[in-house]
Amino acid sequence: MTSILNVTDYFALSHLLILLLGGLILLLLESFSPSRAKKRSFSITLSTLALSLIATLVQPVSTNPLLTPWLHFDSISRFFTTLFLMSGIGITLLSYSFFKRFNASQGEYYFLLLSSVIGMILIGHSAVFLTRFLVLEALSISIYILSGYMKKWEGSSESAIKYFLMGSIATGFFLYGIALVYGAIGHTSFASLLASYHAIFLEPEKALFLGGIALVTFGLIFKAAIVPFHFWAPDVYAGSSTPVTALMAVGIKAGAFAALTRVFMEALYLFDPLWNSAIAALVYPTLIYSNILAIRQKHLRRFFAYSGISHAGFLLIPIAVGNEEAHHALSFYLVVYVIATLGAFAVLASLDKDSRGVMIEDLKGLFQRAPLLACVFSLCLLTLAGFPPTVGFFAKFMIFKSAFQAGYYDLVVLGLITTIFSTFYYFRFISAMLTPAAEGGVFEKSYPSEKILGVLCSAAILWCSCFPSTLSFVY
Repeated sequence: MTSILNVTDYFALSHLLILLLGGLILLLLESFSPSRAKKRSFSITLSTLALSLIATLVQPVSTNPLLTPWLHFDSISRFFTTLFLMSGIGITLLSYSFFKRFNASQGEYYFLLLSSVIGMILIGHSAVFLTRFLVLEALSISIYILSGYMKKWEGSSESAIKYFLMGSIATGFFLYGIALVYGAIGHTSFASLLASYHAIFLEPEKALFLGGIALVTFGLIFKAAIVPFHFWAPDVYAGSSTPVTALMAVGIKAGAFAALTRVFMEALYLFDPLWNSAIAALVYPTLIYSNILAIRQKHLRRFFAYSGISHAGFLLIPIAVGNEEAHHALSFYLVVYVIATLGAFAVLASLDKDSRGVMIEDLKGLFQRAPLLACVFSLCLLTLAGFPPTVGFFAKFMIFKSAFQAGYYDLVVLGLITTIFSTFYYFRFISAMLTPAAEGGVFEKSYPSEKILGVLCSAAILWCSCFPSTLSFVY
């Protein structure tokens, strides 16, 4: 067995090395020249993410036994890496306009943003539970700090403490679950997880393994904000800044489902019907509760918490189905959700004017004041609602099709009902934008970064709505 890394291995890791180098530069710049950090942090972060994305698209596959027992280098890891890097670029564009409106240290912020992106990427690469635990914590710690980054904001510190305490409890369950799995089969490698489970003949060892998997599942669905483990999301979303809320809405959500995909749709492919039934049972409260609460929200960051919980319910359906077609449907839906959510937050960032965030009354008259932003927001909301003929409709159709073919007819009916119900509260925001604004209303200055992100997301939605096969790369 080779004991050194060769040039191919370093190129295979180049996207991560670029991110680490960019983070180091940001820290040094913030430490020795805060004034330059304020001017250069955005461009350094954006360049780092862009270079990492290019490296991802051209990187070779490493087969070095020093790396492969710990990290996957395959098409799925490349798909998730690309998705996370593009999400990071979107969040960086949102952050630029945020720091134009609000005064805060930038070098530390962008370093934490890159750290969270590294954590998300390594979730898709992880080949063992030990690596998965470490990268989940790297991601979580960055988000804990970012959620309370605006220390003077009312509710910011509260949201950070709440997320930290609840996240720590979930982490404890996740780690204890890994320990039980190791106690049952003697290793935590995904490659032989299913074979080791089928080789268990003693009932105590089987119970130990299943108990460990149940705790691991608990830790992951907490990150995905699945009901009844969602209670942290609304307050944390509302108390955080708009870019950080967007990071949680797309990054944490996608990271959690990347982890669920790696463990339960690959390593433990259809390992136990009872587990699939339990996941299917979680879809009911998630879809019903989130849609009922979403309709009452007037604070848009809090609204997107409940909207995200609802979409997590839809993403949970292919996890419950568990077959290859469901895997494709989940990937397709995840890409559409990320694009539409980033586009929606580009508009929210344009309307941000204080720590309170954007309220529904702030949308009034938006079609008259800023028709481009209003059209972007409307298109993103229609996509999230799954309204035909947007690509969101095709994403939900693929999920319903996979569930129907697998015999989960009840989930299909529930999904259709909640989809119809959700169109009401999405249309409520479109109606608010068409309502004339009150006299004396002032529209905040919009920055190019927000418009660029909104236009790019809208263009991607329109293109994929006309040519859904564009997203065939997720297969």
